[in-house]
Amino acid sequence: MNDLTKKTFILGIAALVILRFLIVFLLMNNIPFTDMRDNGFRPNFGGSYFPDEVHYFELADSFAKFSPVANVANIGYPLFLAPIIYFTGAAGPEDIAKIVFIIQAFVFFSLAIILVALISFEILKNRKLAILAAALFTIYPYFLFFILKLANFPRAIPAFHYQMWINIGADYLSAVLLYFGFYIFIKKYNSNGLNLFFASIIGNIIAAAALVRVANILYLPLIFLILILLKKYRESIGFGLAAFLVYLPQWIYNFYFFGSPLTYGYRIKELSGHGLETKIFGGWFSFDNIVIFFERIWLNLPALIWILPILVIILIFGFWKTFKQEKTLALVLGFWTLLNIGFYIFFVDAQSQLRYFIPAIPPLIILSISGIIKIYAFRRFL
Repeated sequence: MNDLTKKTFILGIAALVILRFLIVFLLMNNIPFTDMRDNGFRPNFGGSYFPDEVHYFELADSFAKFSPVANVANIGYPLFLAPIIYFTGAAGPEDIAKIVFIIQAFVFFSLAIILVALISFEILKNRKLAILAAALFTIYPYFLFFILKLANFPRAIPAFHYQMWINIGADYLSAVLLYFGFYIFIKKYNSNGLNLFFASIIGNIIAAAALVRVANILYLPLIFLILILLKKYRESIGFGLAAFLVYLPQWIYNFYFFGSPLTYGYRIKELSGHGLETKIFGGWFSFDNIVIFFERIWLNLPALIWILPILVIILIFGFWKTFKQEKTLALVLGFWTLLNIGFYIFFVDAQSQLRYFIPAIPPLIILSISGIIKIYAFRRFL
């Protein structure tokens, strides 16, 4: 396959960032129609976005006042919001909605496009395919919105807004940090530069992502074990120590307010209001939740039940192709996908929100492209 020059590759990424800006400007002007409100770009569907925004704001506000309180949220995203609240004097989430919108919809998503392109190039070794992956990432919210609207999914508009990175929510900071951490790991692995310094940097970044979203903590043992498999023992120790130091404030917060480092605020019934159990990880790892997850898909999006096996087949071929070329990178992509999806199918609200799966979108796109290429290559045998 003919490839792009480095200059064309950079211009292609820039074009996608500009396209993203255009998409957001159209969204701000209600194109496509998603019932945007308040001066053209403030979505406010109370039943969909609250009380999450309130929880994040309350903890962030307490940080801004240097007086932390017990809260349902992890501390990472509120720490990001705290300076915004401090310097703006905001009294509620509506007061910071616009600046958060600008940071996430423009800056964070643009960074994500760049990182997806760079990660894809490191895996696929082809700039044209890397641009394709980044392009798919840029426009996938519209494909999702079209499918949800076609299926008359009742939460199609909120789901679309979530995928556009425009709401006060931890998913977007989590995703950018995770993409960045995996990019450095993959880049340095390919260049044989995965030394103690960069292993520690990666530990810092992935642990920061875990501070934002607890599911990301699963990637810490993944990378640690891969470093062990690569016989980079000193690097694995540096990675683990750096990650521990960054994540330690969350465990201290948990212990101070909830009595145990492993008890998180969203498990506390009095804080969350969801009737969750107060014991450590209580009720989270329940197979009943998996049944509920797929039942909801069947009731709301029955077409996906038939599409999922096809997607799984494509992903298996993509993993096979990548594994034959580079086993370690195949394992990284595979577990990057499975740990995120596997974690959240235990969570009964994941199907209705869909935003929880944002961290897994880049590896899904990359493996899908590889899988389609692999399947297409079989035509010569037909």
